Amino acid sequence: MKKKVLSCLILCCGLLCSGFLQAKKSFLLEGAYIVTSDSSTNTVRLAAVELQYFIWKTTGFKPEITSRIPVGSKGIFVGRSRYTEAMQLADKPFGEQEYLIDVTPERIVLMGQDEDFQSEAERNKGRDNNGISPEKDRPVLDYGLVTGDDSVNGLMVPLPSIYDAQGTCYAVYDFIERFLGVRFFGPSPENVFIPEARKIKVACQQIRRAPAIKYRHGTYTFEWPIVKEQYMGATGDMQQLFIRRLRMGGRKWAANHAFTGYQDRFLRKNPKRPELFESYHPEYFAKGRNGGASERQFCYTNPGFIRQVAEDAVRYFREGKTFAEQIALGDYFAIVPLDNANWCTCEECQMQLALDKANIIGSHFNCGTATHYIWNFINNVAKEVKKEKIMGDKKLTALAYHVYAYLPKDIQLEDNIAVVPCLHPRNYWVPGMERNEMKFYKAWIEESKKSGRDVFLWNYLCFPTERGIISNFNVFPGFNIHKSGEQIRMYAADRVKGVFFCGTGEQLDFYITMRLMDDPALDIDLLMDEFFDNYFGQASKSMKAFYTKIESVYSDPKNYPENIQTEEAQFHQTEEIAWRYLGTPDVMDDLRLTIEKAQKSAKSDLEKRRVESWVNGVWKYMLKGYSSFNQK
Repeated sequence: MKKKVLSCLILCCGLLCSGFLQAKKSFLLEGAYIVTSDSSTNTVRLAAVELQYFIWKTTGFKPEITSRIPVGSKGIFVGRSRYTEAMQLADKPFGEQEYLIDVTPERIVLMGQDEDFQSEAERNKGRDNNGISPEKDRPVLDYGLVTGDDSVNGLMVPLPSIYDAQGTCYAVYDFIERFLGVRFFGPSPENVFIPEARKIKVACQQIRRAPAIKYRHGTYTFEWPIVKEQYMGATGDMQQLFIRRLRMGGRKWAANHAFTGYQDRFLRKNPKRPELFESYHPEYFAKGRNGGASERQFCYTNPGFIRQVAEDAVRYFREGKTFAEQIALGDYFAIVPLDNANWCTCEECQMQLALDKANIIGSHFNCGTATHYIWNFINNVAKEVKKEKIMGDKKLTALAYHVYAYLPKDIQLEDNIAVVPCLHPRNYWVPGMERNEMKFYKAWIEESKKSGRDVFLWNYLCFPTERGIISNFNVFPGFNIHKSGEQIRMYAADRVKGVFFCGTGEQLDFYITMRLMDDPALDIDLLMDEFFDNYFGQASKSMKAFYTKIESVYSDPKNYPENIQTEEAQFHQTEEIAWRYLGTPDVMDDLRLTIEKAQKSAKSDLEKRRVESWVNGVWKYMLKGYSSFNQK
């Protein structure tokens, strides 16, 4: 029977992957040195600076960072060095993103999988879903400005790319959270919870683990309504440090609509970038259609177009080159149609489309009315790529999205295809939508278990806020971390390789989402209690009631129009749904009383500012939407 691993903080909620307790033995942080190698990477340098800073803020003792520890001194060894090599700690190489926390009475070791054994060109190639390449993702920050601490102004810290191997950073951030009790609730210094200074002893133990879901990234919506105020004036540099503290990134992977450069390459010379034009191939493009680079589809049965896409993939795999708006990262090259269903009208394309004319449940957005058409195209490209016998485990990556979301049951898909089902977990107040998406999600998961296929996911966490931005109304907030948390646990159990967030969600939802992506065994309610107690202090009870009320109203299908509860269709929040069905007078009165009680309960200046960030970001935003609708 495994012994329970003790922590110096009761509030620590991380689960230990492996550990043991040496009775009555511990390591006292005071008096220790932080030890790195002479030639530290960006990953190790960031890890050492963050560790030094938070030990200082939680204990009052500021350990020196050195590459040579005085004889007889206690050391906290960060990253690989001649010292850790002599310790012979690891009985096997670190796996992907794996790290080690090893504590004895004499020393602590914090290290992990930092080496990716790739050339500089290999590490930097490609572009992610946001159009960012790793080589442009290593900013240098003024640590004093991003921490809001004048005493460290001018300390310039280079960040690793979120796609760099950074197991040592993961080890240090786990240590900071687990044993120092620090919590990164947002990018602003006022979003960070730091316990009062005290002596800290860390019980002897060994922890070796890795994040559960290997790719964890998305489109940042930190400046969107609600979120912007909650993050209390955070700068772009603060946001960059924040996403690394929450371990965003991980495996190099990408998949998005990636053919918008083809018109400039094969249809007409664009005077703004004439260098892209290669040759004239109108046969690549959808017959009977027109439109701009992101509108006019292609003839997905045309052999020349199929070969061209395959050549692009092979060129990326061999040379690391992408052209125009192509999306590719690491060992993955995206082949995703443009974002519309204006398909080619040629005979062959229409013949394939006819096979799936009725492959839809109700009127759902995600269906299969182009399943054979698109997945045959993807499969044909995959076959062409395989002919080239590319070295390594290279894969094409494709969305299971919109009219090609459903699994093609009678097509034997090639094994060099990674699939990406696109899901709306924040819209599962629509029962039919959840049923439809879980049906095709499970179909892809079962297929992957048989084929060994990599499955990633695209999660729309942008709703309902994006719908409000597009339609010019203030939404009823989409707080639903319990439902989203259930989904993440399912993803981990199904061995999903990664999740791309189309929008990051609000403060609490995003924080807990990232914690669960790292460790899905964590208890959502305990994470919530920890957030509200530590962040809002004396106002915690009222602020939790405020969040919980919004979540319960938003997430319950019974609060929506009857047709939404019964129809097989996709729905999004509208202004009427927001303020006639969800934000009713009774609900708004309840929320008003709760937030006013929170304002009165907050005691310290920091507690008051944090409460006001929700008053301004959430409550006043809701009041504006409610008033606007009722005035109409």
